[in-house]
Amino acid sequence: MDDESAIDGLKRLGLTGYEAQVFLGLQKLGSGTASEISEVTDVPRSQVYGAADGLEDRGLAETQQSRPTLYRPVPLERARTRLLDQLAETGAETFEYLESVKETEAEDERSEAIWLVHGSAAVSSRTAELIETADDYLLYACSEVPMLEDPILDALEGAVTNGVEVFIASANPAVREAVGDAFDTVAVPDERHPDAGDARVLLADGETMLLSVYSGANVEDGREEVAFWSSGTAFAAVLGGFLAEWFEAPVANDV
Repeated sequence: MDDESAIDGLKRLGLTGYEAQVFLGLQKLGSGTASEISEVTDVPRSQVYGAADGLEDRGLAETQQSRPTLYRPVPLERARTRLLDQLAETGAETFEYLESVKETEAEDERSEAIWLVHGSAAVSSRTAELIETADDYLLYACSEVPMLEDPILDALEGAVTNGVEVFIASANPAVREAVGDAFDTVAVPDERHPDAGDARVLLADGETMLLSVYSGANVEDGREEVAFWSSGTAFAAVLGGFLAEWFEAPVANDV
């Protein structure tokens, strides 16, 4: 890391550009006047005063009333705590506000839409969230062991604890072996395995479904997992029923 990277990091923690540069300059000096700080940074001396005042307001610097005024940074551990606490507080306040302005109609909209999710991490997270909505049964199908991510397994175990009937389906014996005796498994016949680029499928209660495939998007490893999901819609019920039959799942007749 260099000075520029450190300044960028401080800015991401909430400092202005001048505040970040002055704070870095004070670390190098230990303490210094506006002129001295200006000499070791790209901050004009006239701007050092305001930036130093901003740091003082944030609890990151102290001022000695002398002629000329002398500035010094607080200990780094105290600065770290202050910045991280301020960042956490800002994040909490922001999301509290977003929660307060979220319209109830958003939930209605969610039940009338088909949603897209990009990236394996996001797909896994959304899958785990949908698993937690199940009341009666779940079918989770995947073709690769890495698709048995910890958040998904934790959510499936939680569903079993809550009395939900859970099935893991796959044409890949390694997936079924990885699950072990934790869940009931379904061996999908090879001839019925969908040629969908290593898809994962989630069906829940006959009203929620998620289907993912690997696309040929321009990403670093040459492919990107993309999923679409829907809940409480005619689309979810019809496609979910079709997929349950395709996988010859025990829940097929209930969808």
